[in-house]
Amino acid sequence: MPAPRAVAMGGEPRHSVVELRSSGYELPCELWEPPSVAKPEVALVLCHGATQKGMRHELIRHLASRLSYRWPVLAFDLPGFGRAPRLVIRGPDDYLYYAHALAAAERAEELTGLKAVLVGHSMGGRVSLQAAARGGGDLVAGVITIAGLYDFPSSPSEMLRLVEDFVSFVRVKLEVPVEELARDIAERRVMEKAIRALRVPLLAVEAGREHYAFIRNSRYGLFKAARCPKTLVLLGKADHKFKEHHEAVANVIADWLEHYLGSPAIWPRGKTRGNADRRLA
Repeated sequence: MPAPRAVAMGGEPRHSVVELRSSGYELPCELWEPPSVAKPEVALVLCHGATQKGMRHELIRHLASRLSYRWPVLAFDLPGFGRAPRLVIRGPDDYLYYAHALAAAERAEELTGLKAVLVGHSMGGRVSLQAAARGGGDLVAGVITIAGLYDFPSSPSEMLRLVEDFVSFVRVKLEVPVEELARDIAERRVMEKAIRALRVPLLAVEAGREHYAFIRNSRYGLFKAARCPKTLVLLGKADHKFKEHHEAVANVIADWLEHYLGSPAIWPRGKTRGNADRRLA
């Protein structure tokens, strides 16, 4: 399905550093505002994955720079990543992070007057989905996961391996035994509950060459379980990081937002939107 024609226009997005306070943390946060000719219906909140680059990850920066020609974009660092303070884990909710995505949606509404569409890559997609399931309708108008539609293992021993891997590279202080944390998350089935509770539209962008087995093995089951308006797009040649496919991801997101919100995306003058290698479900 070809992408709609780009709308040429003058002006550049305005970029600024803003404050974001969440659960006792002061988190690095940035806002991109579209040129005044744009008439956005929602703001976008970008949530990075498990990378110490935080919101400076290449995919997040590309999406912010491209999508902000049409929509306000807010991006932030999660605790333990990027330039954010160290994460303190006292229980499962600290590990799950969703409170910070909700705080970012609240901040986006304060700054723009608009509800948010949460957009997250990898772990950030999982965080965004959980937040949308809790804040849908009031704060959140939709959710977009990018290689982020996955379930946690139901086996405590398998979950323990994921948690141990997480704490090995995140700046974190554990105030609960790691075995207890893993067991609680595995037994709570948090993603099954979140996907069934989701009531806002969902776009899941998935990588055809996804190398994480736990994502490949659970994404379609979760998508099937969703009861909300939903779209799944598979970029067949992309890997988990979507290297060389950043623009395709931006195009898919813009197309989906246009479908639900009814206004054409506005791109920089002289730029065009290419076709994405994709499959819709």
